[in-house]
Amino acid sequence: MYVSIKTHVIVLLIFATMLPFVLLRIFAYPIIQSDLKTVIMDNLEAIGHKQAELVSTWMCERMKDVIVVASNPNVANSVKISAKEKGYKDTVKYLETFVTEYGYKGAFISDNEGSITLATSEEHVGEDISEMVFFKEAIQGKTYASSIMPSNVPLINEFDEKELGLPTMFVASPLNDENEIVIGVVALRIHVGLLSNLMHSYAYGKTGESYLVNEKGYMLTESRFTEHLKKTGTVSRRSAMEVKLIDPETGKFTLSVKQCIAGNDGSNAVGYNDYGGIPVLGVWDWIPEFNWGVITEIDRVEAYGPVYNLKYIVLALMLAIAFPFLLVAYFLGRRFSNPIIRLKEVAEEITSGDLTKKVDIKSNNEIGELASAFNVMTKALHEKTEETAKSEERYRKMFESLKEGVYQCEPGVEGVFTWVNQACAEMFGYNSPEEMMGTKVKHIYVDSGDRWRLLEILEKHGIWRNFVSNCKKRDGEPLYTERTTNLNRNEYGEPVLIEGIIRDITERRRLENELQESVKRDRELFNSLKEGVYQCEPGAEGVFTWVNQVCAEMFGYDSPEEMMGVKTKDIYADPEDRWKHLDKLEKYGFLRNSVSNCRKKNGECFYTERTSNLIKNENGESVTIEGIIRDITEQKLLKKKLKNSEKYQNNKG
Repeated sequence: MYVSIKTHVIVLLIFATMLPFVLLRIFAYPIIQSDLKTVIMDNLEAIGHKQAELVSTWMCERMKDVIVVASNPNVANSVKISAKEKGYKDTVKYLETFVTEYGYKGAFISDNEGSITLATSEEHVGEDISEMVFFKEAIQGKTYASSIMPSNVPLINEFDEKELGLPTMFVASPLNDENEIVIGVVALRIHVGLLSNLMHSYAYGKTGESYLVNEKGYMLTESRFTEHLKKTGTVSRRSAMEVKLIDPETGKFTLSVKQCIAGNDGSNAVGYNDYGGIPVLGVWDWIPEFNWGVITEIDRVEAYGPVYNLKYIVLALMLAIAFPFLLVAYFLGRRFSNPIIRLKEVAEEITSGDLTKKVDIKSNNEIGELASAFNVMTKALHEKTEETAKSEERYRKMFESLKEGVYQCEPGVEGVFTWVNQACAEMFGYNSPEEMMGTKVKHIYVDSGDRWRLLEILEKHGIWRNFVSNCKKRDGEPLYTERTTNLNRNEYGEPVLIEGIIRDITERRRLENELQESVKRDRELFNSLKEGVYQCEPGAEGVFTWVNQVCAEMFGYDSPEEMMGVKTKDIYADPEDRWKHLDKLEKYGFLRNSVSNCRKKNGECFYTERTSNLIKNENGESVTIEGIIRDITEQKLLKKKLKNSEKYQNNKG
């Protein structure tokens, strides 16, 4: 049944006008609602992850602090001194200053038996901490942060009162003597209140809060709503170490705590009951280094309030906009139908290949502008088509003038050359590109396997740069070539064309072979010398990069290959000799007759004399050291005997 374009346009415009509103209610509204929830959860997750990052960073800084204290030589030296000895008071003053400036509750030093030998004013000298976990870890050579625990000594609380069992924690680090032996432990008592303040640094709405939880499910930092919890009788003095995070309805851990204790990171956008029995949205991160969980939550009603109001706003907008659009759609359909029909007819003629056609529509509206734009587009397309043809011809001529070969060929082992430039044709002994086009690509290879390898690499990676192969000319004369090849595919991923640039590197290959032969002769010459010859990297950690046979045998190795890679500092009986040698080379660039006591592979010591040269690049950077070395142990012994003989004669005379 025939239906006019006019009817189609009117019906379609009405349908198109109503469809967005219907789809908005059916599909878009749930998507917008979901996206809004996603944005809300993204913000909550960003805050939660930032809180976890802040906690980790803050704790790492505390551990760095105790490492700084432990690295102070006076602190390590004070492990075994008494209160009357020199330096005791200085160390106490240093610790008290450090505690005050960096906000710690106290600091103390213990010996390796766990007895406190020195402490700030709030700690107790003589107390035994050998059973404390932080002491056991630190005495093993680790820097360790304890969990938050009730204090076993009275501490000043937030009410300026002394309180036993106040939440506290320690960071501890080993103290080493000059031989790097652990002789004691230094510990800093952390002000847990600072950690609570850190958790409150990001506020999210009226009901949002972040807090720490341990593996036993207890809150470790102060809740944002501690005062409310006191009024309800949930806590007596504070949230930390008093609130066990249990869902009042189930009597079990809340979802976020349960996931943290299991070592999982995550979030929940549906909602679950918090420790107060209120449905919340939550984000949690488990910090395994400290066995802590960072939980960020906000009441679901507050978080999703804007989402619940969205559906009423959408319905009101639909009713207000839909009716006027229906009327406009009807009249626009009638007005635009005739010009559209004319545009369709001209478009069909252009599609058939006639780019000279124009649309003759006189109208002072968008349809008229569309017709004008259509005519401009047709003209531009016609001009571009002609320009493309001319451009293709220019590029063909440019490729013909290149000195390097440029080619295109079919994919596959049996593919043929479809186009080559003049340089490529002459490279393979043809007089013209036309003479080479149509020949099989596999015929240019001396080893036909090279064609297989090239196709495999192109199939896998799509391109192969600097591929070197042994080829042959039309008359069979061999030549070495280097090429960069690219595999082109169509929209279905099927190979359609191989193109590339190829150059003759026969002369370069000959020079490379001559250079290799020259290097080989030089190596053989060095190996024939009776003195050791070596090359090594500069720097204290440099290794031997090449030695001759004499040098390898001098140090107890069977072959040069066995010695290459050995660190140069390992051949010195005294490692300081390596530093002195490098300093002189860096200063003078050249050393003659430098004598040092060296060590063979088996540990046997002997004396050597060497002449060394430091080689630098054009930027003045040291790149290698090369030299000649000889064993002078017998000369040393002879000189020693001669000296002893002369001394004996002098004494006898």
